Amino acid sequence: MSDSLAIAFLYVTLALLAAFFVVWVIVDRRKKTESGWTEWCRTAKALPWRDRWELYRATLRGRAVSDPPLAAPAVQRAERYHAWMDSSIRPGSTTRWFGLGFAVLSLLGLCLALIGGAAEWFDYRLGGALVGGALGGLLTYPWYALLRKQAQRCIDANRHAASLGEPDREAAL
Repeated sequence: MSDSLAIAFLYVTLALLAAFFVVWVIVDRRKKTESGWTEWCRTAKALPWRDRWELYRATLRGRAVSDPPLAAPAVQRAERYHAWMDSSIRPGSTTRWFGLGFAVLSLLGLCLALIGGAAEWFDYRLGGALVGGALGGLLTYPWYALLRKQAQRCIDANRHAASLGEPDREAAL
């Protein structure tokens, strides 16, 4: 393969990677809206920063919040997050295949740059980006599955605390 053909293939691969990433972002935004995550983010803006941070950590770690009045918002946040992750990893989901496609295109670009004789102008930052894209693409699905599981744990842990706090609120009224 000549150098100019390898470089042309590399540029086409990089353009495909960019287009692939843009489509991925658009699809992910649509899934966020459909799952109610965007609505939750608007609701969360009314909360103090410390409370938002506590809800984030509880969802990420799959545990109950330390402040009982935050249990209901923690359940709501985790349910929305779980729905978003679920729409991303269920079988047949387009998002599920984006990571694999991104990894394949990244590896293809790396191979074209190294094998195709373009090594003299090859920038190692580009190679690092392509390897990072490949690894990130391959790790997307397992990461989404882990986050979904942690969100479900957060729902279970906080649901009990939220149900305990509701009668107290009604009694105070």
